[in-house]
Order: sequence, then C-alpha cells, then structure tokens
Amino acid sequence: MSEKTVAIKSRNSGMMRDALVRLLRNKAAILGLVIIIVLILSAIFADIVSPFSYDEQDLRQRFMAPSAEHYFGTDEYGRDIFSRIVYGSRTSLLVGAISVTISSGIGTILGAISGYYGNRVDNIIMRLIDVMLAIPNILLAISIAATLGPGIVNVMIAVGISSVPGYARLVRASVMSLRDQEFIEAARSIGANDARIILRHILPNCLAPIIVQATMSIAIAILSAAALSFLGLGVQPPMAEWGSMLSNGRAYIRDYWWVVTFPGVAIMSTVFAFNLFGDGLRDALDPRLKQ
Repeated sequence: MSEKTVAIKSRNSGMMRDALVRLLRNKAAILGLVIIIVLILSAIFADIVSPFSYDEQDLRQRFMAPSAEHYFGTDEYGRDIFSRIVYGSRTSLLVGAISVTISSGIGTILGAISGYYGNRVDNIIMRLIDVMLAIPNILLAISIAATLGPGIVNVMIAVGISSVPGYARLVRASVMSLRDQEFIEAARSIGANDARIILRHILPNCLAPIIVQATMSIAIAILSAAALSFLGLGVQPPMAEWGSMLSNGRAYIRDYWWVVTFPGVAIMSTVFAFNLFGDGLRDALDPRLKQ
C-alpha cells in the first residue's frame, strides 16, 4: 500500500471521527437518535413489547379509557391501541425505509447521469424532474397510489417516486461541481470509463449530502404514508398503521379522545425524531462547521 493511499485513508478516518464528535455534542440530534432507536427496537420486538396482538378483538371492551390493562385504551373493536401503535411502528418504519431507498436510488442515478454528461441529456432529465416538481409531493403520491390501488407495496412505490426530484437535483449539483476536478481528469487520463468514474470517484464524494437527505426524507415518507392511509389509499385493515388508525378513529374523536390522540402523537414523535437527527447529521457532516 502506497504512502499516498495511507495518507488519504488516514485523512478520511480523521474527518469521520471529527464528524462523529460533532454529532455526539449535538444534544438535539442525540435525543432524536434515542427516539429512533426506541422505535426500531419496539418494531423488532413488537411481539414481546405488546401485551396483545394488533388484531385481537374483544367487543365487550370497546372504547375503554387508558388504564393499567390497556395503556392507551381500546378502539371501536376493543383492540388494544398501545399494541397497535407498537406493531404500527413496523409498518411505518418499513414504508419509510423502502420508500427512501426507491427515491434515493432512482434520484441518484438520474442526477449523476444528468450532472456528468450535461447538454442534451441534462436538459431532458431536468425537464422531466421539473414536471414532477410542478406537482406537490403529496398530490403526486396520491395520484400514483390511486392509480396502483391501495396496499403497502403501492404506498412504498408512490411515496418513493414522488420524492425522486429532490435527490436528482441534489446529486446533479454535486456531480457538476466534481466532474471537472483534477482527480477526475486523472482518472480519465488512465483510461477509466464513465461508469467507473461515476461509481468509484464521483458518487463516493456525494455520499454526505445524500445520507443527510435520506435521513430527513424518512420523516417525510412516514408522514406521506400516514396521509395516504388516512385517505384510504394506504395500508388496509386489519394491518396496524398509524394513519389508518387516525382515519378510523376520527368519527369518535368527540367522545373518545384517546382513539386518535396516541396514533397522532406516534406520528408526530417519529417525524420529530428523524428531523432532529437529520439536522444534527447535516451539521456534523458539513466541513464548514468544523471548529
């Protein structure tokens, strides 16, 4: 291994260590991370954490107020709301993760091709992105979900596609700032093809903004999925999902406040946590903030 390679790896390691230190100093980001970890653990161990199954009904216990037996009360079918919220975290986190994977994957590919080649290719791709940007994200997601039909897979596709433009423009800007750098010219001079240059030299230098965007987009994806479920276009009964729980409970909000309050708090807390962590991650990975 050459001295230059060792020096580059040492510098990268130092930058990551500095970023980690800055992240750990950000109390708001750590709070968000703690909430996210709790959500992930509760989703993984939902069978252990939940005192009841998410679809277990007991009509004799309809609309029971929060108590020692039912921490968050019961709904119109006598189902334990706490258990449904815990199981719902599986659905919401899964939808958020898969949706962001779809949007970041497609957006990164389109943005990298557009930024690297420019000219006509850039013009065609960016005009397509502009058309998508002309439609509000949630409206685009509703249109796609209505076309594909309700269901968790279609929700992931709808939310993922509606978020592609943000990644495409972000990656395009990063690639355009890198494509004429000296290390790219050096790669071309030794015969590296375009695919190798993009995958091995350009995209690794764009990872920081992509990671930050993905982290913050998970919150938006969870909120969008909840909105689709609220409208009846998302996850279908009896599967537990926070948005559908809100939709089902809105008819009883005047008499049984807990039916909609706790699912709403779950959505709010999750979105809040991902936004806090995303903001902290952005600050930590921004070299201009290095003290």
